[in-house]
Amino acid sequence: MLPVFRPLLLTVLLAVLALLLGFAVNSAAPHPPTAALVAGRCTRFCHDHACPHATPATSPAYYRLRPLYGLTIRVLSAGGGGAAYVLANLFVFLVVIPLLLLRLTYAVLRDARAIRHLSHSVRP
Repeated sequence: MLPVFRPLLLTVLLAVLALLLGFAVNSAAPHPPTAALVAGRCTRFCHDHACPHATPATSPAYYRLRPLYGLTIRVLSAGGGGAAYVLANLFVFLVVIPLLLLRLTYAVLRDARAIRHLSHSVRP
């Protein structure tokens, strides 16, 4: 196998593994998705409104990240609400970020291979 293709193959395999894991988690969910408020668990309602289940004691990360979440929603809604928000959301979270992560993963694997090669060639 050519040295260039090994990091690429590893990157693709890692991406497929992440997709398979996501599929397994979503298919094993005990409840069907709903936008209704459910007292005992979070639903899509918690995404669309402030989560009534979260408290500073039970979800400190939720309260720390809430300003970032609000900023993300405002930026995605900048082009208008409705369909524009949905398209911006899908584009950013299903295209831009995964492609960026794949590119960074490939670069790390490629550079690690180059560093290993250089360290072996420098040793006496």
